[in-house]
Amino acid sequence: MLDNLSPLLLAHLAAACLAMPLGLYQLLARQGTPGHALAGRLYVPAMLVCNIGALASFRPGTPFLPFHILAFVSLWSLGSGMWALRKWLRSRDAGALKTHKIQMAYSWLGLMMAGISQVLTNHRFGIVDGFDPVSFWTMVVAVNAVLYAVGSWWLFKVLLRRQLA
Repeated sequence: MLDNLSPLLLAHLAAACLAMPLGLYQLLARQGTPGHALAGRLYVPAMLVCNIGALASFRPGTPFLPFHILAFVSLWSLGSGMWALRKWLRSRDAGALKTHKIQMAYSWLGLMMAGISQVLTNHRFGIVDGFDPVSFWTMVVAVNAVLYAVGSWWLFKVLLRRQLA
């Protein structure tokens, strides 16, 4: 199933698989918990490799898919989250820390949405074989809308509620 992936896509996949549990640990662990800072220091480069790998997979003559656009969105979320952390470290501004937590939570949610979407839509897994283009894109949009809604609810009502209060 993965035997004919290029080294670029294997690096992308490995980085995504590393970032998923690291990001979840960041969300679940309280600040100051052992490993919290290390997980964050590993999450950011893993996400950079993941996003750059996704963008670098674009080749002339192939369609520029929504996944490529979402890689730019993910880079923006990651960058703005890190910029907010930098601001917080300098000023201890509570608003900057809140922005950091929100942006990093959305970075992780986007990663999870991309991973689930890849499994559902990649022909390697056989789930979408036989879908016509309208059914395919309807499924992609519907699945991601549900993932975004449920994920946002979970992040803000369950996980980040105590941290953002």
